[in-house]
Parts: sequence; C-alpha cells; structure tokens
Amino acid sequence: MTASSRFQITSLSLAYAAAGVFWGAFGVALPALQQTTGLSDAGLGLALGAMALTAFPVMRTFGRWLDRIEPWAITGAMLVFAVGAGLTPILPGVAGLVFCFAIAGGASGALDIALNNRTARIERETGARLFNSVHAIFPAAMLATSVATGWARDSGISLVAIFGVVSAALISGALIERRAGRHIIPAARSSQPEKARLTGVFILLAIIAAAGAFQEAAANAWAAIFVEIVQAGSPFQAGLAAGAFTLGLTMGRLGAHVVEHRLRAMALVHLAAFVAASGFGIVALDLPVTLSVVAFFLVGVGIGPIEPAVFRAVATRDDGQSRGPALASVTAIAYLGYLTSPVILGAIGDAFGFGALWGLSLAVALGVIIVASRVPRS
Repeated sequence: MTASSRFQITSLSLAYAAAGVFWGAFGVALPALQQTTGLSDAGLGLALGAMALTAFPVMRTFGRWLDRIEPWAITGAMLVFAVGAGLTPILPGVAGLVFCFAIAGGASGALDIALNNRTARIERETGARLFNSVHAIFPAAMLATSVATGWARDSGISLVAIFGVVSAALISGALIERRAGRHIIPAARSSQPEKARLTGVFILLAIIAAAGAFQEAAANAWAAIFVEIVQAGSPFQAGLAAGAFTLGLTMGRLGAHVVEHRLRAMALVHLAAFVAASGFGIVALDLPVTLSVVAFFLVGVGIGPIEPAVFRAVATRDDGQSRGPALASVTAIAYLGYLTSPVILGAIGDAFGFGALWGLSLAVALGVIIVASRVPRS
C-alpha cells in the first residue's frame, strides 16, 4: 500500500468521523430543537423529511458527475455540510430550521455518495476490505458525540456552542481531505456524465438499503425523544439511548468486518435484520428506560451491517465506469428510507403512539429478510 493510499484511507476515516459528529449531536439535540420551535411529532417528522427531500435530487445530479469531480467532491460536500450545521441553532423559527435541515440533508447525501465511491476505489486499488471498517467509524463518532452532547445539555451549554464544535469538525475534515483528494487522478471520461440504470439485482439491493436507512432514521430520530419525553428520562439518559444505538451500529459493523469473508453478504443481512427486529420488538413494549437503552443497542447491532453490505455488493458487481453512478443511484434510493421514515413514523406516533411507531420499524426489519432472500449470489 502506497503512502498516497494510506493518506487517503486516513482522510476517508476522518471524513466519516466528522459526519458522525454531526449526526451524534443532532440526534440528542432534537428534543431541544423540537421544544424551541413548538413542533409536534408529526411536524418534526415533516421537517426532518426536508433533509432527505433535498438530498434526493442533489444525489441524483451529484452522482452523474462524481467521477469528473472526485478530487474535490468530499471537500465541497463537507464545507456545505458545515454551513448547515452552524446555522441550525441560529436561524429562528420553523422556517429557519427547515432551511438548515435542507442544506445539511443535501450536503450529507452528496457526502455519502462521495465517501462510498472513494471507499470502493481504494478497495479496488489496494485489495483492502474497508466498507464495514470505515462505516464503523461513523457510529463510533456518533456514540462519543451523543454522550458528550447529552452531558453538555445537562450542563447548560448552548446549542450554538455545540453545533459550532460540529461545524469546526466538518471544516477540519474538509481541509485534510483537500490534500488527500489531490492524489486522485480521474479516469478519462466521455464529455457527458455517465447515467446508471438500475435493473434486476440492483433494484433489490437498493430496496434493502432503503429499508436499512428507514430503520436507522427511526432510531436516530426518535430514540432520544422516546426516552426523554415519552418515558420521562433525563437529557443524559436520552443521550445514553442514542449512544447505545450508535454503539450497536459500531459493534455490528466491526463484527461484520470480521466475518464478512466467511458469510455471503445476504446471509449477513439476514442475521443482522433478525437482530434489529428483536430490538425493535423490545422497544415497542415500553419497558423501563434501562431496558430500552439495551434494546436500542440491539437495534444498532442489527442495522449496522446492512448498508455497508449493500454498497460493497454494488461496488463488486459494477466495477466499470458506471460504478460511481450505480453507487449514487443506490445511495439516493436508500435516502428514500431517510425521507419517508420521519414523515411516516411521526404521523404514526401522533396518531397511534410510539408502540405503533416501533412496531412498523420491526415490520420493515422483517421485510429486509424477505427481500434479501431474493438476491442471487454474486
């Protein structure tokens, strides 16, 4: 492995960590943002939906041009992401919150595509197995930031200061990545951006990714609110619930990294989805806070390996010039899970309670098992 490759892997890891810092702080700050704006659960769900609604068209366009802009794609996405993060606690009212969510959502979607494409490129060039390991860095950073944000809120530290730190982390990652991106030499392309047409197995993989995203958004958006507001826990306990989920994501992906050379990707997805379904079933019972925290850990363990397994499957099945657009299309469809999850689950939570919200998440996990059984061997 060359020095250039090692530097790219280091920069890639730091970029995943910076993104995790945002989402860790964001999940624990949501109860305060909801109370500040006076939004109902359904209203907050619609506001969160703006993130993915913006991300979807951005990702479709970004993915078509990715191979031509790869040297600075990650840097640009992280800088815009930093702007959305920094403005989130500053702009007033519901309109300001939705505007910031839209900026962060579009930048986050573009960053996901760029990171997945860079991971696939480094895997191809070095033979390293990276998808689960670098994806594990993301929830590890979320974990540390979730707990720290819960402590900060308990200590009276303002959201402006919290998101200021988040924005600084994203900017720092962007500056490091700018140096790493200079090592990328884009391959020769035609004058028109490549289009990806998803058919057959790629559609099934995209559905699995979307279902995984739906479940991840469910736990990430509602775990802290469920513990703090529904179960009357403290902000620190809400941070523990979010932290347990992200710890589960980390452990699930690290475990998948260890066994992925022994199990077929879809066999791993089957096992992971069963664990996630078990966790959601326990949460739906509305047991004491301590048991809910444990259940969110199980949810994270189950959800963690799903999307990395899908992205690696796409990268290995399409290794030509259309790899970038194919990854972009599957990632964009996965974001439909992030788009629909807050809106659907917010409405269900308002109408039927959180038991039904977690029950639907369980049903989606079971659906992953069914769809994964239809994916043929590579």
